[in-house]
Order: sequence, then C-alpha cells, then structure tokens
Amino acid sequence: MRMNYLYSLIAGVIGLLLITADSKAGKIEFEHPDAKEIMLKDIPPGPRHYAIPSNCKLDNPDFIKKMAPKGKKLFNNKKAANCVACHCAPGSKGCGNIGPNLAHYKNTLMKAPYLGGQKKTVSWLFQRVADYRVQIPPEYKNEPYFNIMTVNLTTGKLSYDDVCAITAFLLTLE
Repeated sequence: MRMNYLYSLIAGVIGLLLITADSKAGKIEFEHPDAKEIMLKDIPPGPRHYAIPSNCKLDNPDFIKKMAPKGKKLFNNKKAANCVACHCAPGSKGCGNIGPNLAHYKNTLMKAPYLGGQKKTVSWLFQRVADYRVQIPPEYKNEPYFNIMTVNLTTGKLSYDDVCAITAFLLTLE
C-alpha cells in the first residue's frame, strides 16, 4: 500500500515537471523543453501496405519450415515482437488472452472470414503482422478492440525478415 502511494507521488511529480496547465489561458504548456517531441515520438506513422519481399518464400514449405523456429522465438520474445503478450500458440508460456489463441491457426482462423469480406491469404497474414491497420474496415476504425495490435514493420520494431519469420511460424500452426 505504501509503495503504491510512493509510486503515484513520484509519477505525479514527474508529470508536473513535464506539463503544466495554464488555467488563465486555458491551454497546456510544456515545462520540459523536449516534452512535445518526446510525446510525438510515441505516435506511429500512418498505416502502410506491404508486399511480401522476394526473399521471403512463404509459398515454399521447406522455406516455411526453415524460418518457423526464428518466428516462434520472435513470437515469444517479450522484448522483440511480444506477440505472446496477447496471443497463445503451442509452446508459449505466459501468453495473454486479448487476441485469439493461434493454435491450429492455419486450419482454423486462417480459413475463417474476416470483417469487410477480406480474403485471408498469405499476403494478408504478412500484412497483418507488418501493419494490421490497413485491414481494419472503416466502420471499425474507432473501435478500441481493433486498434490494439502492435505496428511492427511501419515503426521499425521488426524487420521484413522478422515479419517473414513470424508469418512462417503462424503458417506451421496446423
């Protein structure tokens, strides 16, 4: 109890150092000279469409088998992709339940229809891992549940090769 109070107090002091409200003018002023730039860095760039690069052979079963272990490692790495924070997959530990369980993905969820009539293909799955935001139907753009997945390739959190590996891993979940 005492530690929670201490953490709250420290967070409040830090907040006051960064931002203060000017009640007379009705505007927010930044006390820390870099506060605005720090906050703006947290806003990701707009959604982007991605094509599967030519070196990512997701139509080749041998390539998928070779890349899947790297994808599984990234999927479960809490400092890299951190897919496991929201999804479960075979062999995952400490997985979340915000997103669907991806066990048997290729034979279940991959075959299920998606909102807006989008057909789920390997390209669709690659895009989903890279930057899912382009796949959200317009009527769901403001629904919080559809806007919680990490934006991996657009933000530089993951590379093309990483996205390829995670996609390969998902394609092995039969």
